[in-house]
Amino acid sequence: MTALGSAAAGEGPMVLVLGQADDWAVEQVGASLDARGVRWMVLDTADFPQRMALSAQLSAEPEAGERAGSGGWGGEVEVAGQVLRLRDVAAVYYRKPGAFDLPAGLSEPERRFCNAQARTGVGGVLASLAARWVSHPGAIADAEYKPRQLAQLKHAGLAVAPTLITNNPADVRDFAAAYGDLVVKPLAEPIVWEDGGESIVYTRRLSRGDIERAGEELASVAATAHLFQVWQDKKCECRVTAVGDKLFAVAIHADSSAALVDWRSDYDNLRYEPIEVPVQVRAGIAAYLRSAGLAYSAFDFVIRPDGQWITLEANANGVWGWLAEECDLPIADAIADCLTATNLNGDSKT
Repeated sequence: MTALGSAAAGEGPMVLVLGQADDWAVEQVGASLDARGVRWMVLDTADFPQRMALSAQLSAEPEAGERAGSGGWGGEVEVAGQVLRLRDVAAVYYRKPGAFDLPAGLSEPERRFCNAQARTGVGGVLASLAARWVSHPGAIADAEYKPRQLAQLKHAGLAVAPTLITNNPADVRDFAAAYGDLVVKPLAEPIVWEDGGESIVYTRRLSRGDIERAGEELASVAATAHLFQVWQDKKCECRVTAVGDKLFAVAIHADSSAALVDWRSDYDNLRYEPIEVPVQVRAGIAAYLRSAGLAYSAFDFVIRPDGQWITLEANANGVWGWLAEECDLPIADAIADCLTATNLNGDSKT
């Protein structure tokens, strides 16, 4: 449900948080905004259309208070007795808003139609807001295309592992013959929904022998696109949370064989250590954020025994809360800093 921050009363510029009110990250960023006396509001698209009303207008001529370069959309969103004036929004923290809650009783074709209209209408109006975004949903969506992302990371000057994307089993055999051990990982969201539940698809390590002996399992590669990368020997892994030009780097040490391959599979056997980011890696992260149009991203690296940093991926909406808690990192404050920087006209604070 939508909620206002404790400093939200009054008029003037405010921060909009697109996410869920009970999200820990939203609560922490909200507390940091409160400490600054900044007006803010949480808006969850899961409230639309049953608990949320949108009324947006585009006038023929610029209106009073309309910021230069805006989409020109005025109007308001009302939910739970609270009203958001679209022209008041000076910054947006895009967290993870929920799916639209459509009325019961719709047929499946009607549900698809209504969802598409809501996504384009509500999403389009909000995406056109002339605000500072952390980060814009369009840039986040672009970054989810992992092949494009990996190419951008390489172009930014970051080292990446040799990678194969294919649905041809023979290509996998040739790749393993050329490089040795591989890993296979999902290209998109690593969750399989089945029988009313969900399971996570973790990264798997495949030796050259595993691939040479594989029969039917390797043949299943033909069913869809798969991503294979050359296995990297690890001193440890590192998650770098980038908020603008502020970097929070944490070495992740694995104390089990499962965590060594994919640390997400065994959180109980992980140790965390804040570390510094090498200058060249720092420059590559900055270059990637610029090229991707992002204000935030969570980068995952392998740090090899020889000290080289190999980039695995960059999650434009990656979670950060558990590392902030484990290592007492002021990530929420950094996000609030980014949101309350000078506005698009460069002449005032949020």
